[in-house]
Amino acid sequence: GGAKRPEVVKVLCGNSGEDVDWLVGKFDLDLSLVARLGGHSAPRTHRGKERFPGMTITYALIQMVEKVAERTDKARIITKARAHKLLTNSAGACIGLVYEKGGLDFQEHGPVILASGGFGADFTQQSLLAQYRPDLMHLPTTNGEHCTGDGI
Repeated sequence: GGAKRPEVVKVLCGNSGEDVDWLVGKFDLDLSLVARLGGHSAPRTHRGKERFPGMTITYALIQMVEKVAERTDKARIITKARAHKLLTNSAGACIGLVYEKGGLDFQEHGPVILASGGFGADFTQQSLLAQYRPDLMHLPTTNGEHCTGDGI
């Protein structure tokens, strides 16, 4: 929380206005509404008029990465796969990963972006939610069913 890491809160709050402006300008997004969502004491979530929070930004980012992957060799999108090992060099830097798709293992080398979606939708007793925030196990979530912490 913010009380434990005031320097993080300062950066997040101090940069958020410029960051929202950058997203709006760079991706031509509608983030014109500021809403109060669950757990908030005041309105602070920027969102568009037509989509739920996060969807506007997420879709724009996905579309941009898809364009990069289609037009260049700088990105590759692999779906319906499970990354299960990060490859590192002798200095410990991540240089790729091993993933499973269709029962077979494949390797990719280069920069890695893990998009796991968090773990707020895994209510099993062995989950990261149960391990780190058992006090939240009884609460509903707005996370999608894919948010099980597999990428963490």
